[in-house]
Amino acid sequence: MSKVKSVYDDKKFYKRVLFLRKSQFWNKKKLHDYQLSKLKFLFRYVKQKIPFYSNYIEKYKIKEADFKTLEDIKLLPLINKKLIQRNLNLFLPKNINKKKLFQRTTGGSTATPLTVWADYNVKITNAANTQHYMEVFDLDIFKYKSVRLYGDKIKDKLINKNIYWMVKNKKILVLSSYHINRKNVPIYLEAISNHQPKYIHTRASAIYSLSKFILEEKIKITFNLKYIFSDGEYLTKGQRKIIEQVFSCRMINNYGHTESVLVGHPCKFSNSLHFMPQNGILELLDNNGNEIKTIGRKGEMVGTGFNNFIFPLIRYQTGDIAVKGEDKCKCGRNYKILSEVEGRSQDYVIDKKNNIVPLAPAIFNYNDMDWKGIDEFKVIQKNRGQLKILIQPNKYLKSKGRTGLDKVCKKIKEILGPNFLVNGSFVSELKKSPVGKYRYLDQKLKINF
Repeated sequence: MSKVKSVYDDKKFYKRVLFLRKSQFWNKKKLHDYQLSKLKFLFRYVKQKIPFYSNYIEKYKIKEADFKTLEDIKLLPLINKKLIQRNLNLFLPKNINKKKLFQRTTGGSTATPLTVWADYNVKITNAANTQHYMEVFDLDIFKYKSVRLYGDKIKDKLINKNIYWMVKNKKILVLSSYHINRKNVPIYLEAISNHQPKYIHTRASAIYSLSKFILEEKIKITFNLKYIFSDGEYLTKGQRKIIEQVFSCRMINNYGHTESVLVGHPCKFSNSLHFMPQNGILELLDNNGNEIKTIGRKGEMVGTGFNNFIFPLIRYQTGDIAVKGEDKCKCGRNYKILSEVEGRSQDYVIDKKNNIVPLAPAIFNYNDMDWKGIDEFKVIQKNRGQLKILIQPNKYLKSKGRTGLDKVCKKIKEILGPNFLVNGSFVSELKKSPVGKYRYLDQKLKINF
C-alpha cells in the first residue's frame, strides 16, 4: 500500500504559495479583474453543477454577460446556514460520490451547526494560505518549531500520566486545550520551554485561559516567542492585552472559518484584517443589504468563496459583525480591510429595553472585572434583560460560597448597566466544543441588527 502524501508534498501547494506571493501587491484594477473572472467561472460552474443555483439562475434568467462588475454579484441571492441546512443536497454537485470527500462541522454557537463538504484541493489551498500569512511575518511553517493549541485529542494513556501533549514531525508540539487549569499550567509551560518554539498557533480562548492562570499565579516564562497566531474565534482587546503582556510578544489574530469562504490576516503595520481577494469576495452589508462604504461603520460579513467547488457558497451570510477599516494600508496591499471583527451576532446580549449590547468587551477587561476566583465561565441568555452565569470556581471563590457568587454577579451587572438582571451558579466543569473552541455566551435569543 502506497503512503498517503501530505498536502505539503503536492505541487499544487507550492504553485499556490508562489501565486499568493506574486499577487499580494497587485493594483486594484488587476485584483478587480481577477475576482470578476473568478466570479464568472464560478457562475458557469454552479449553473451547470449545483442544483440550488441552477434552479435560481434558470428561474430569474441570469446570464454570464450580466456580470460586468463585482457589484453585479447582487444578482445572486443571499444565503445562510438555515437555508443551506434545509437544502443541503442542493448545494452539492449532482451525483457526487461522498466517499471521496471529507466533511467538517461549524460550531453550533448560533444553534445552527453546518456540515461543510470539501475535497483534497481545499486542504491544499488552506495549507497554502497558512504558509502565506506566516510569510507575511517572515516565518516558515517548515523551518521553525511551533506549538499547536487547538482541539487536538491527546491519547488517554498520556493524559493519565499528566502528559498533555505530543510532538508531531519533530517541530510541532501539539497541546491539549481540554486540560488547561490552574494546577496544570506549570506542566504546560515546562513542555513548551523544553520545545523552545518560535511561535504558537491557537484558539483565542485557549491561549487566554493559559495566560490568565500564568498572570494570576505570577509564573515566570522561560522561553521567547516571536508571535502568537490565533483564528476561528473572536479576540477582544482585553484578551489581547493580557496575552501579549504574559508572553511578551505580538498576537496575530487571523480570520478564517470552517466554510473556507474568506481569509483575513493583519500585516506588520496593523492589526486590522486584510482580506485576501485570491480566496473570495467580501461584502460588508447593512440591514438593507447595501455595501457599507463609511469607515468605522458596522455590518455583517458576507462571503463568496473561490476554492471549494464541492460545496460552493455564494453570498454566504457568515453571521459575523465587523467594522469597515481604512481604504489603504501602508503595507501596500490593495485588500479590503476590516478594523475589527466584533464576533458573531450571537456574541451580543439584549437588555430589557431591547438594546443590543456586545458582551465580550464588557467582561474581558481586567481593569473592570476581577476574574481571580474564576477558572471558567459561561453566560446564558433566554430572556431580554436577564443573564445567567455559570462559574467554574477555584478553591478561593468556592470557599466564599453564595457570598462570592453574588459578588461576581453584582459586578457583571454594574459593568453592563441597570437594564440587566444577573444571577449565577457554580458548576464543577464547563466543556469545550469538539474542535477546542470555548463559547463564553450561549445566546438563545435571535439578534437582529
